[in-house]
Amino acid sequence: MPMKYVSTLLLLSLFLVSCKHKDEEEVTPCGKTNISYQADIKPIISKNCKACHQEYMVYDKLNEICENGKFHKRVIYLHDMPPSGMDSCDLITLKRWYYNGHTSY
Repeated sequence: MPMKYVSTLLLLSLFLVSCKHKDEEEVTPCGKTNISYQADIKPIISKNCKACHQEYMVYDKLNEICENGKFHKRVIYLHDMPPSGMDSCDLITLKRWYYNGHTSY
């Protein structure tokens, strides 16, 4: 193999080896991928739902509609809640939380 190709392969190998992900939480354009109910979901519920659904500020009540399918149907599937619509990043965050088990922590 010509030296030019060997040096190119070596350089490419060094580049690929040096590209490691940190153990820190991955951040996407819409925020964290590791969603916390308290830090991420509760503020979204407060901003978008609390005016009509004060009860969903309590995790157990919100979890109840997650468990019975109403949250998925109205917020994620039909997008008719809230009636005024929702910021796309808030919706993505809610989806991540819901599909990852909608935990209270």
